[in-house]
Amino acid sequence: MNSTPETDAKTLRDAMKGIGTDEDAITLLVANRTNLQRQNIHAAYNKLFGRDLLKDLKSELSGNYEDAILALFDTPANYDAKQLRKAMEGMGTDESSLIEIIATRTSNQLNQVKLAYKTLYGKDLEKDIASETSGYFKTLLLTLLNNVRSDNKFPNEDQCKVEAELLYEAGEGTWGTDESVFIKIFTQRSPFELACIEKHYHQKTGKFLNQVIENEFSGDVKRLLLTIIHAMINPANYFATRVNKAIKGWGTNDNLLIRVLVTRDEIDMPEIKKEYQKLYGKDMLQDIKDDTSGDYKKLLVELA
Repeated sequence: MNSTPETDAKTLRDAMKGIGTDEDAITLLVANRTNLQRQNIHAAYNKLFGRDLLKDLKSELSGNYEDAILALFDTPANYDAKQLRKAMEGMGTDESSLIEIIATRTSNQLNQVKLAYKTLYGKDLEKDIASETSGYFKTLLLTLLNNVRSDNKFPNEDQCKVEAELLYEAGEGTWGTDESVFIKIFTQRSPFELACIEKHYHQKTGKFLNQVIENEFSGDVKRLLLTIIHAMINPANYFATRVNKAIKGWGTNDNLLIRVLVTRDEIDMPEIKKEYQKLYGKDMLQDIKDDTSGDYKKLLVELA
């Protein structure tokens, strides 16, 4: 039988009715629907039962499993907006989350995130970012949020060569670093153009751009520029490193692990698994299984 939002809503209601909760039924259904289908299930549930699905899920579930299920019912823009808010709340700022989200989303996605942030919190995302950050790090983040990145898929080789030369003259080829040139090129060029610029830079100097950034920059600016070049040229490889960061060593960074699996679920999960295997010589699913437990583990494995 083909599922409809109504039949799926009934399945979820049955899983939560009465004594106890059928987490396996919830996991199997939620992990195997697209985000759009989950939005439709949410609407159907509220209409059919006169109850709020998210409130029911919250009252029945707990811990990381609850967090992951609720994340899957968020729209991508709302979820990113909430994650950015979380990164800036309270004492200190989680720069790593700001970098990952703002540096890897398309201009269209960032536009939607800004709208969602305004709707959810009644505030401008740019203003909050500006008050939480400083210096070139702030400039870079705000420039990325201003959506100036090209979407050109067919780079002009001559232009790439010129810009590779400009980067050389702003970094290795001079005393000190002209940050403005790096900021302009890294925030305005499409993934295809950046790959083309890197090719010409390597032909000229024998170095890759990440090596140049390592030598010329430090701190959060360095991390942000490295993320841009990594995520734009090879996103699956970048997100494989994020999964590994979430699970290596003592303890698990569950927020990071959930975020990567939820946000990449319909984009490039098979490629991320391949890159993970190449990078670490291990099976990503097995590493996730070894690091998590219970219903939370079942859900993440089903997602990945």
